[in-house]
Amino acid sequence: LPVDGAPTGGGGSIIQVKMGTLTSVFTTTSSSMVDTGLSVSITPKFSTSKVLITVSLGSFQNGGRLKRAMMNIVRDSTNVIVGDARTGVECTACVCVRAADDNYAQIPLSFTVLDSPATTSAITYKVQATRGADDQTVYLNGNQGADAYSGNTASTITVMEVSA
Repeated sequence: LPVDGAPTGGGGSIIQVKMGTLTSVFTTTSSSMVDTGLSVSITPKFSTSKVLITVSLGSFQNGGRLKRAMMNIVRDSTNVIVGDARTGVECTACVCVRAADDNYAQIPLSFTVLDSPATTSAITYKVQATRGADDQTVYLNGNQGADAYSGNTASTITVMEVSA
């Protein structure tokens, strides 16, 4: 596709691709969503473009038994997609290990969504995390039982501007 976009009547082609990475371990004990440090910025060429967002978390968990770790995909300060309000925390995705000792659990998590930012200004997509009402510590790229058997993982967020 030409960098100036799709010809009239065309669409669905990739105009540009950007990627952000997080290779260090992120932890939080916050009961509210906080930035994890996994982010990427993009300046769409056209206000009609869509942005395809793919998040891949190398490992994600809450260090407590039967506790939850929740994440959101956010555009600047706006949630891109979350579940409907009911009870608990409205979030993009959630994991909860149901094992006798989940201190060592390391769960990979991926999510893809198509966003319509309707702008040609620079925007930043980021991943936020929380433990919600549960206690303990949420881990991204590591785990509570960090030892010789633990995986030191990497996480990525990739955005692609797609012609409309």
